[in-house]
Amino acid sequence: MSKNKTGRILLGLAVAGAGIIGASALQRAMSDEGEAAAAKHAVNQVWIERLPVDNRDMISHFVLVDHRQGRIGGIGKSSQWRHFIELFQWGLEGENLKIYLPQDKVKAQLTVRTWKCAGEAPDPFELCMEISSGRKTMKFYSRTDWVIEPHDVEGSIAELVEETPELAAVLAEAVPAEADEALELAPEAADWPDADVL
Repeated sequence: MSKNKTGRILLGLAVAGAGIIGASALQRAMSDEGEAAAAKHAVNQVWIERLPVDNRDMISHFVLVDHRQGRIGGIGKSSQWRHFIELFQWGLEGENLKIYLPQDKVKAQLTVRTWKCAGEAPDPFELCMEISSGRKTMKFYSRTDWVIEPHDVEGSIAELVEETPELAAVLAEAVPAEADEALELAPEAADWPDADVL
């Protein structure tokens, strides 16, 4: 084999190898973007399992607020007349959601996936979210305009209630308007014991 032909073969192999490495890096980057996009709509959004049928209908709700003082969330079940709510601190990396429940001093790790689902979801919803503990999965719905402004939580809630009165009972208790107190009392993440939330 000539020196020239051997050089072209080696050059071809080097280019092919660089292409494979580049494609692999691109695939990893796209995968990371996919994970970030998987929970794109999760934060500062009001999520409910369905619209209530009347003022006594208990519906599940979920919210993650990225507040100026930190990240505080709430999960619960409410009607106009009864509220069960658990406030928590949270951290989100890609689709991995870590939460800390101060009341019981426990932590949990969940996976979150959100996507646009107008037409797939029941009316009037446009967004879907699945939260999974690995054993159990919960599904929630939202609308693109059910956004909570983190620097004006109370104003956002008032506006949402005005536009969607059926959310009034849920939003009254589900969205932590005063995040400061809860955030001051929480220990560091390393001290959190494990819990099974779902």
